[in-house]
Amino acid sequence: MNMIATSTNQEAYALFSQATSGIQSQAYDFISGAKRGPMQARAFIGLSKNSKMPAYTIAIPARESCPRGAKLAKVAGTVCFDCYAVKGHDAMTPAIKAKERRWSTIKLALDSPKVRALWLEAFVVSMKSETYFRWHSAGDIFSPEYAQLMLAAIKLTPHVKHWIPTKEPRLSKVLLGLSNCTVRLSDDMVNQTKNKYQGLTSGVHTADNGGRGQACVAPNQEGQCLDCRACWSADVAHVSYKIH
Repeated sequence: MNMIATSTNQEAYALFSQATSGIQSQAYDFISGAKRGPMQARAFIGLSKNSKMPAYTIAIPARESCPRGAKLAKVAGTVCFDCYAVKGHDAMTPAIKAKERRWSTIKLALDSPKVRALWLEAFVVSMKSETYFRWHSAGDIFSPEYAQLMLAAIKLTPHVKHWIPTKEPRLSKVLLGLSNCTVRLSDDMVNQTKNKYQGLTSGVHTADNGGRGQACVAPNQEGQCLDCRACWSADVAHVSYKIH
C-alpha cells in the first residue's frame, strides 16, 4: 500500500481501522492515492444511499451533532423528541459506528487543511455523475466551521442540486442564496401550523392531521420518492412528513 507517512494521513487511516474490510480497503485506497474513483471517495467520506431517495446522503450522529435538536429532544411534542435517527436501524451498532466514523472524518477535515482538501476532493469525485444530494439523513450543521466546509462542497459541485434540512437558522445562514442549494428550516413542533422563519421550511404531522403545505408523497408510493423532488425545489414553500 502506498501510504504517505504524515501524521494527518496516519490519523485518517486510523479512523477506518475498525471498519468492514471493504470500506477500509476502499478508504485506504483513496487516502493513499492508489485509487480515486467514486467508490473509494464515498467510502472515505461515508456517503450512503437507500431505496427511497434518488440521491446519496451523509448521516452523522443525531443529537451529538444537533445543537438545537439535542435540546428539543428533551421536550415532548417536538419533532426531535421521538427522533427516527436514533431508533430502528439507526440504533444498531454498525450504523452507530458508521455515523461516528463519518463525523470523525469531518472533524479531522476541520482541524487539518490537508484532510479538508482530501475530503472536498472525495465529495467532488463522489458527485461526478450525480444530480441530487441530501445533507444529513441524520445529524445537522454542528458548527460554523462545518457550515463553511459544506459551502465549499456545494460550490464545487454546481451541477448537483443540494437539499439541507436543518434546525439551525444561524449556522445555515451562510448556505442561503446558492442557486444549487435548498435550505429548509424544520418546524419545532409536530403538527405546527406556521413557522415565523421567512425562508423555505419543513414539518412533521400525525396521520390524523395531514400537515400543511405539500405532504411528502413517499407513504403513498411504497416509501419512495420516485419522480418527486419537492424537497429540493425552491418553488415548494413547505414540505410536511408523516411522523415515523
